[in-house]
Amino acid sequence: MNDLLPPCTDACPVHTDVRGYLAAITRRDYLEAYRLIRANNPFPSVCAWVCQHPCEDSCRRAAIDAPLSIRGLKRFVVETVGPVFNFSKVPDSGYKVAIVGAGPAGLTAAHELVRCGHQVVVYDRLSAPGGHLLTSLPAYRLPAMALQRDIEAIKAAGVKILCGREVGKDISLDRIRESNDAVILSTGLWLGKGLNLPGFDHPDIIKALPFLRAVYSDKKPVVGSRVVVIGGGDVAMDSARTALRLGASGVRVVCLESRGEMPASITEIEDGEAEGVVIQAGYGPVGLVLEKGLIKGITVQKILSLSDQEGKFAPVYEPDSLVTIPATTVILSIGQVGDNSLLRQYLPESYCGGSLSDAIASHVKGIFICGEMADGPGSAISAIASGRRTAELVKRYLEGKDGIPAAPPSTVVGTLPDGVAKKIPRMERQEMALLPPEERKKNFAPYEIGFDETAALLEAGRCLQCGQGATVNNEKCVACLNCLRLCPYDVPAVGDHAIISVEGCLVCGVCAAVCPAGAINLPSLDNKEFQGLLAPFSPNKDVALFACGGSEIDRLDQADFNRDQVFARMRIIKVPTPGSLRLEWLLKVFENGAAGVVIVASEGAGWNRHAEGANTIEGTILRARNLLRAVSIPQGRLFYCRPGNHDELMDSLKNFVQRLDK
Repeated sequence: MNDLLPPCTDACPVHTDVRGYLAAITRRDYLEAYRLIRANNPFPSVCAWVCQHPCEDSCRRAAIDAPLSIRGLKRFVVETVGPVFNFSKVPDSGYKVAIVGAGPAGLTAAHELVRCGHQVVVYDRLSAPGGHLLTSLPAYRLPAMALQRDIEAIKAAGVKILCGREVGKDISLDRIRESNDAVILSTGLWLGKGLNLPGFDHPDIIKALPFLRAVYSDKKPVVGSRVVVIGGGDVAMDSARTALRLGASGVRVVCLESRGEMPASITEIEDGEAEGVVIQAGYGPVGLVLEKGLIKGITVQKILSLSDQEGKFAPVYEPDSLVTIPATTVILSIGQVGDNSLLRQYLPESYCGGSLSDAIASHVKGIFICGEMADGPGSAISAIASGRRTAELVKRYLEGKDGIPAAPPSTVVGTLPDGVAKKIPRMERQEMALLPPEERKKNFAPYEIGFDETAALLEAGRCLQCGQGATVNNEKCVACLNCLRLCPYDVPAVGDHAIISVEGCLVCGVCAAVCPAGAINLPSLDNKEFQGLLAPFSPNKDVALFACGGSEIDRLDQADFNRDQVFARMRIIKVPTPGSLRLEWLLKVFENGAAGVVIVASEGAGWNRHAEGANTIEGTILRARNLLRAVSIPQGRLFYCRPGNHDELMDSLKNFVQRLDK
């Protein structure tokens, strides 16, 4: 990946190479896609289910039709490839690191440190690793198998995990410090906050995290028929949807924020509402309604504003707007706090709140804080990012260095120009199929069905490959205006030489194909990997198939390739558009022993980056046939087709191969 980041990668807390793995999917190189997904993230399976996907919120495709379904594509890859355990051996550094807490942050830090050659042991008081991923996320959102798959890979990398060992009880922190060169504390935030309001000290008030944990215990929690959940985050929505699955006939979520300001992900909100959860946004609790000591309801009041002029939390209620909501069960989900008892002896006496990481660092060496303890409540991907940062801090500490040098600011591909966006062919976003709400709320089974291969290929093909656009070699450029005349998006500007805007270029490849001076390059086509596809052909695989974006080839799955023997002879070479096809590529494959060449483009405009690309290719094919005729190669060995469906494609390919054999 080059230094110019696409917005999706810049938005990702661990800077996943989204563009790279989507391109690998379009090539059907799923192992490479998996490698790129896992490069900065040891929890690919978990994130394929529960990541809040900030990458999608930053996707430039949204200016055209809809953002890419990036999380869905990640899930397709990890489930297609499965866990990969081929970790290379790293020389032992001689350093030992202990980590307290086997949640996503602690395990990520452990994984990064063993990759540096350090010996790492992780302690956790629970009977199995995973932290909140194991105990707080409902199984319909995160199947146990997905978490287990990632943890097994982390163990295979060399991380030793000791469960059922509570530090401070079964083993002292002092003893751990004595036998290790560094210690990371990543015990998370396990305690729920309460409300200092009339009636909210009632023993039947339930806090969200213990409630969610109890679902997976031998004694499942019992809820009444009418449940009210107080809070607007993902934990609140998890609690509400879990209450439905436990048999509640009505569940209402009450939160201070407006619906658009709720911290919960929009997917959680919409899926919860589809299942029957009612959102009462913009209201705050003021008291509990009790009859003969039993919970009968909750009184709430409408919010006028949440913050004062300085932005501090200071809710103002609308007078005379009290509402009583019937309830037999009330669940509190208004925030989490941690148990810092392990740290007390290491904190300066002057500590009275604020950053635990800074307080520890200023008072004692060799202890580091990670995850929610350091950053507060957050998403799984935020915890993973915290683990990576802490691992880097520990690595530098063991090398005798302080802190992490400030990284230079990222250079990010800018906004897609309006004029360009209007000209790009629209393509419908592939959505993951869901089980019907009435069916899924009956149990805790996962309800997202996932992509099949055809849907994944179509969706990955929507990626604009931001930042991978054409570059101009000014020394070669003769300012001939070809690129300006033929660019379907009017992106190039030509003065002394051509200038191609990185924000506007759609990687259609037309300009590079028509440049007489060879002054224009595309990173995705002018590289060793692509040139390797043009390399010498073997007698058993002697047909080059150039598959243009949006063609019927993109709608085939692996079963099609396995079933139809015609593909056994073909080397598939993906190009972004028909207009990107270069004359020298066609001649090169014949020179390298190809018995025949097939070019498959889309019928009509299709959805590729160049709606008229299939029309511009005909001049290239005509020149190629003339040159083949000049060197006595039969023109019939070059075949161009634009099939409109699967059957037309297969018939065309079989007929061409039969003609070759004759």
